Amino acid sequence: MRLREELPEFSRTTQWMNGNVTKLNLIGEVPILVHFWSVSCHVCEGAFKIINDWKRIYGDKFKLVGVHMPRSKEDVNNRLIQAKAFQMNMTNPICLDHNLEITQKYQNRVVPTYYLFDKQGLLRHIQIGELGLKMLEKRLVLLMNESKKY
Repeated sequence: MRLREELPEFSRTTQWMNGNVTKLNLIGEVPILVHFWSVSCHVCEGAFKIINDWKRIYGDKFKLVGVHMPRSKEDVNNRLIQAKAFQMNMTNPICLDHNLEITQKYQNRVVPTYYLFDKQGLLRHIQIGELGLKMLEKRLVLLMNESKKY
């Protein structure tokens, strides 16, 4: 994906955990953070602890959607994904992208990866890996403040 591209629609055939979302009910009031992760990614665990901190700090000032991107056959085990999501305190909607439909729409290849969209649903920042989370938070805060102006 390129900056300023629109938030892709989620497939209607994709399974979800913790509720589901559509492009229509995401766009509108606050920025949207789409978080690609995998049950077999140990880096994802530490990174999600930071995102949980942001949810505690910023509350409903942004929406969070997880996309579980399997990296192996073992990664499509729904019970394993559910247990890991529970362990990591992931209460946000999680798309179970077993067929990599969403992953392909985003042209994503790595976990963790973060796609930050403004309230109009336009891509404003991409962050790959866990090392740039400070920069991602700065961009998120900028978009949250931008949302207040309108």
